[in-house]
Amino acid sequence: MANMDWMPIARLAIAVAVLIYGSYTDWKTRTASDTCWIVMGIAGLAFLAVDILDRGEDLTYLLMLIPIGWLFFDLLIDRKGLFEPGTNYLPLGLYVVSFAILGYMVYSFNGEAYLWALISIPIMFLLYYILYIFDIIKGGADAKALIALSLLMPVYPIIGSLPIIALPSDVAQYVMPFSLLSLFYGALLTIVVPLYYLVVNTIRGDRKFPSMLFGVRMDMAEAKRKFVWPMEYVDGEEIKISSFPKGPESIEEHFATLEAKGLTRIWVTPKIPMLIPITAGVIIAATVGNALFLLF
Repeated sequence: MANMDWMPIARLAIAVAVLIYGSYTDWKTRTASDTCWIVMGIAGLAFLAVDILDRGEDLTYLLMLIPIGWLFFDLLIDRKGLFEPGTNYLPLGLYVVSFAILGYMVYSFNGEAYLWALISIPIMFLLYYILYIFDIIKGGADAKALIALSLLMPVYPIIGSLPIIALPSDVAQYVMPFSLLSLFYGALLTIVVPLYYLVVNTIRGDRKFPSMLFGVRMDMAEAKRKFVWPMEYVDGEEIKISSFPKGPESIEEHFATLEAKGLTRIWVTPKIPMLIPITAGVIIAATVGNALFLLF
């Protein structure tokens, strides 16, 4: 997708501004309002419309805003399943319309690269949703942020001489889209967390491997006040430890179960405000570019 000179600047500015605000609330409360992602999504749809018009593409491409927009907002809102009793049939109708549009567009423009560039956007939506379902992306806000980012910035922003590592081809950015690169850089930045815990636990004498790489031991009373997940859990009559615990549905009940076993000090892992490294990843991706391109 070709962009006007101002468009990548505007897209990046909105993304960074919203993500910084989201990172602030994530740090303070470990939550971020859906309003952040709605703002990014609406801006992304508007930029897509302007891009289609600016490129002089067939105006039929504007129909693609319907399936892209509906899938985006459907992933953000909470509603009943499509086929549950008493379900509002509006969502089902919108999916029927969306798939009909996609079918028509593929039939009419299947040989055009621009169509597949647009289709790559909802594909990224589904990828982040799947990563969240399988607990690879742990925070709902993190998944929503990446979904919104993939809509707002479906291509790498080219701003003057940035990024430093130039795209080898237009196709390359669809192999590893900008939002996925931002997540990759953000994940790399979190490597400092295990290193930090390794040092801290070694000094404290809490040398239980591999737990010492992913958390610390903390008094139960303190853990209840902190943004942490308990790594220890009760399995039958045994107390076990998971280095990658999935957040319990009721953390209060989880603590109560551990206390009932007589534990007063437990291993915990932090609820990392992942929006912060993701935001840093966006900035690195926009300025440095994709370092993996240097390998190929």
